[in-house]
Amino acid sequence: MTRIALLAAAAALIALPASAQSIHVFTDGKTPAQVRAEVFQAATKLCDEKIDGSIIWVDELRACVAGTTRDTLDPSQAPKFVPYWG
Repeated sequence: MTRIALLAAAAALIALPASAQSIHVFTDGKTPAQVRAEVFQAATKLCDEKIDGSIIWVDELRACVAGTTRDTLDPSQAPKFVPYWG
């Protein structure tokens, strides 16, 4: 029972977005690889602050960084223009 509670707590931490804080990554004049590297570094910093003191720190950090990077670079997350009248 304790093991299930621990796994549920770990899953809840991993599921939380790391967007409680924000870091701006400027993209002007950068290649996609450079932008991805900066997003990865920013995600690592935010996730490291979020999961500080966790028991399974390495696994949570890996999952958080991967999810945050993926969500940040996902084109479906881009703001869409919605006209006021429609």
